[in-house]
Amino acid sequence: MQLAHEIDGLLLPLAPVLAKEADAILDLRELLMSKGHPGKCVRCFFQLFTAASSIGNRSVLPHLAPLIAWMETNLEIGVRADGIELETMPVKLRANDDLESFCIRSIENVRFDRGFTARRVDLAFRYKNAEMAAA
Repeated sequence: MQLAHEIDGLLLPLAPVLAKEADAILDLRELLMSKGHPGKCVRCFFQLFTAASSIGNRSVLPHLAPLIAWMETNLEIGVRADGIELETMPVKLRANDDLESFCIRSIENVRFDRGFTARRVDLAFRYKNAEMAAA
């Protein structure tokens, strides 16, 4: 019940300012309530963020601040190669990011800033807290 209250507290303020994105808000709520795939949560978030940015009204962005803080607190990026976890990276959402630029930035961090020797390195969003992780 606490999780539902927390999630509603994050999303309800978005409804009036992003009414055209009601489907994305509801999708994100369902994903968070059901402990759904964290990558889909990030995709929904960026749909809302892009819509807020395209409105051109900066007063919408503060409504997203609690959701951004929640996402950064509860999600991370797992980096794996050859079945071994190499590291975790924080989810850091920036102004003017979209999903594609966020993913490219994350991939470039691993590709250029690390010395991993594996041919294939996989990145995946996941919940930090084991209680939030999908079963």
